[in-house]
Amino acid sequence: MNRSVCFVFAILALTLNIHAQQALFHQDVTWSPDGKYIAFCGMHDFDQTAHTFKADIYVMLADGSGLKKISSDEKNEFYTAWANDRIYFGVETPGTKDSNIYSARPDGTDLRQVTNSKGKNSTPAISRDGKRIAFVSTRDVGKYQIYTANADGSAVKRLTTDSAIGYFNPQFSPNGKRILYYAEKGDGKDQVWVMNADGSSPTLLTNDIGHNIFPGWSADGREIIFASSKRDKKTDGSYIDESYLYVMNADGSNLRKLGNIQSFFARFSPDGKHIAYVSGKFPSTNIFVANVDGSGSQQITQQ
Repeated sequence: MNRSVCFVFAILALTLNIHAQQALFHQDVTWSPDGKYIAFCGMHDFDQTAHTFKADIYVMLADGSGLKKISSDEKNEFYTAWANDRIYFGVETPGTKDSNIYSARPDGTDLRQVTNSKGKNSTPAISRDGKRIAFVSTRDVGKYQIYTANADGSAVKRLTTDSAIGYFNPQFSPNGKRILYYAEKGDGKDQVWVMNADGSSPTLLTNDIGHNIFPGWSADGREIIFASSKRDKKTDGSYIDESYLYVMNADGSNLRKLGNIQSFFARFSPDGKHIAYVSGKFPSTNIFVANVDGSGSQQITQQ
């Protein structure tokens, strides 16, 4: 399946007979640097007839309390990243073909535009020091490519060069020297890769096995968590329903399933003691927090 980063879940919505319901599809999850808060994108009000939906950015305490929407009502906002005192996310005006990356304070104030180009600009990631941003864009070619820039959007550099491949979910390593991502060739077997922060030395980590998406670093950079499907059985089901969490060393070794957690998106906490992940079936999912070994899972949102 060719997944546009911004519209992947919207496409699924349009295949279902869903009309303006209140279910919230938690699309991603991001810890605040101090581990006290969680931000996420929530999609809702899918309407098959009008081909519309709404996506917003929310912030809550790490126990699920104090939930607050921080984005506007007029536009759709997707995929969160949090560095220092700012949250970054993609912003798209409904009915247009372009999107750009913005940042705001955790309460939604001081909104600033970071990228300013044609095409879709999405899935921002911020280096731990808050100085660099990595993101994907279709500004040069039809498929998403990975770019980096200064945190204010200046000095943009394209890192990937194969226009036949779609690249997604870039993530800076904790020391800022490497970027984790996954690549889509159109064969239904997305794979996790890592490269140097200048785009050199791309290295395959998942051995061309399974369908692997949304990788993320551990706090110390020694491990990688990601969602994977099509490993244990052949299935034509949605990766939302069929993905499970896996962990491996940063070089791809010591791959193991994380308990039996069914999830398509997960992130380590900043202190390395917990994971937050999204689980459920479209169009209603929830966010859970568990110990780093997958035990002690608790649902922190209520659907």
